[in-house]
Amino acid sequence: MQARPFPQILVFLVVAIAITQIFAESYYWYWLMRWFDMPMHFAGGLWVAGVVLWWRFFSGRCASAPIAIKPLFIWAVMGAVGIGALWEVYEAGVSYLTVGHMNDMFDTFGDLVFDILGGLMAASIVYLRTSNKQ
Repeated sequence: MQARPFPQILVFLVVAIAITQIFAESYYWYWLMRWFDMPMHFAGGLWVAGVVLWWRFFSGRCASAPIAIKPLFIWAVMGAVGIGALWEVYEAGVSYLTVGHMNDMFDTFGDLVFDILGGLMAASIVYLRTSNKQ
């Protein structure tokens, strides 16, 4: 498969996430709307999985192989969970240093679920877009 350039939609998505994050921190959206981290984790999982899938299957940096559904979803979920877990470690450290305690495991688990859902969405989009072309 010929290498493809980095998708513009992923650039747009990360810029949208960054701008939303700036507003969320500035206006305390995470504290005013307790659910606000759910769409943010979903978007983050979507973006991370999109980058991982592009790098693995479309960048030309890895050996090309036909895109099968199982590896596609495994790579997407591994990327979303891996980066999501690192983000949770960062979040725990910041919480501990700023408020003196870390978030509970239920919050962390919920965040990782939304990371995974975003990753599954990315894999689904890639699969649906490429399955028609193969």
